Amino acid sequence: MINSVLNPILRPSRYNEPEKADVAELRQKLISLNVWPEAGDEFLALLPVSRWHSPPLTDEDGQWLKIVVRDALKGLDIGANFPAFFQKLITNSQLRHAFLEELEQQSCPPAAANGNSLLKQ
Repeated sequence: MINSVLNPILRPSRYNEPEKADVAELRQKLISLNVWPEAGDEFLALLPVSRWHSPPLTDEDGQWLKIVVRDALKGLDIGANFPAFFQKLITNSQLRHAFLEELEQQSCPPAAANGNSLLKQ
């Protein structure tokens, strides 16, 4: 069972409510795919007391996005395989939104894809 002190959803934080909801949705999706990193909750527990800030999105993030989503859907540990991307995913709401959209698109049949740009800057 997950310790409630480490569970970012069950303990108070400095995140605003929409950002907290985004992180909770991402966490739940990755848990449902059985790819939430083992240290994911510990990382989230440190964020409110840390000074980590997400760097701005780059074109490279867009390229990695599809790869990381594909691997997540295959059941691979994205925290272990892509630690820098995972950290940015947790700390950058734009990347989180794009990740969740790409996750939805890749898990649906190709006819459902709408072709929208994933990283709207």
